[in-house]
Amino acid sequence: MQAVILAAGSGTRMHPLTLTQSKAMLPVANKPLLEWTIKSLEEVADEIIIVVNKSQTDITSYFKDCTFAYQEEQKGTADALAAAEEFINGRFILINADEFIPKTDIQNFAKGGGCKTAVFRVNNPGLFGVVEAKNNIVSNIVEKPQNPASNLVRCGMELLDKNIFPLINQVKPSVRGELEITDVYRLLIKEQEMQIFEVSKWITISYPWGFLDANRFVLEEHGSQIAKDVEIRPGAVIEEPVAIGSGSIVGPNCFIRKHSSIGKNCKVGQAVEIKNSIIMDNTFVSHLSYVGDSIIGRNCNVAAGVTFANLRLDEKTIKVNVNNQRIDSGHRKLGAVVGDNVKFGVNVTVMPGKKIWPGLMIPPCSAIKNDVTEQPDLKDWKGE
Repeated sequence: MQAVILAAGSGTRMHPLTLTQSKAMLPVANKPLLEWTIKSLEEVADEIIIVVNKSQTDITSYFKDCTFAYQEEQKGTADALAAAEEFINGRFILINADEFIPKTDIQNFAKGGGCKTAVFRVNNPGLFGVVEAKNNIVSNIVEKPQNPASNLVRCGMELLDKNIFPLINQVKPSVRGELEITDVYRLLIKEQEMQIFEVSKWITISYPWGFLDANRFVLEEHGSQIAKDVEIRPGAVIEEPVAIGSGSIVGPNCFIRKHSSIGKNCKVGQAVEIKNSIIMDNTFVSHLSYVGDSIIGRNCNVAAGVTFANLRLDEKTIKVNVNNQRIDSGHRKLGAVVGDNVKFGVNVTVMPGKKIWPGLMIPPCSAIKNDVTEQPDLKDWKGE
């Protein structure tokens, strides 16, 4: 059986993380999220086809053993699938790159005949493609309805065959100007049955904080991923499961709490606490800092005494600016999202849910209350 992974999206909702690398290459437990997707398929698929766009050379150079199909323009998920048609010779699994589903569920999903869609029950179905079914057969799929008829939603994984491709040509662009895969499935269920398969667990990465959820999922499923050459100095406490990459140093009296990932060649200074966070490669977190429920990009330098706060004073859920909209993360604890190559001066405090764009320098003693997308004024902090 073949598998098609859709990875061509631009990932604008993931800014600032995707300003410098593809979403599919962002780390989950110190491996690109796409690598975990491929691993989950390795026992059911004998060929992996990844749909990318031509700018995603970071993906094509990393996954050299896979077949690549190229989506010429960003015209939606159905158009992305159409890009893979020339490689398909029979039944195949279609999955988005950013879906995390237990491996045993995927193995059971691949068994048997016919078309299938993976579903999961959620409390907020209006944010997803809602599936209506009778006797385990799909009767309708509605994308993000205002009044959902069901709490079953698509998990971004289907079992299909070549009959799907002629239907793509019958679909018209949506109000977003894209060819939507759910419109194709509505045509499909008029011609043949599509079964539902309810998965036991599902994590999808729609927003930056989804990486924290996926990181927890992978560490719980696969256990700690600590490289043999990691140096853990006296007094440090490691609460597993965690991931710590090769060449990294955890300083004395640090507290690395469970579900945290620290990349390669990182240095965590004395008495730093890292809680449920992702620290990417080559980043230094200096002494007496606190990193709570945050994502810190590559090659960052966090000076002494920096605090990434993760809890509102009123303990309400954290709202985040995403593409000029205020999105409720649903998380009561959520820290910062920091791009690559950011430098923090000493004693900076970053308020919950704030984002900092790549390559910026944050002045000492700053209180970051809003997203930082441009370089702050440094004239009072040059020490001249």
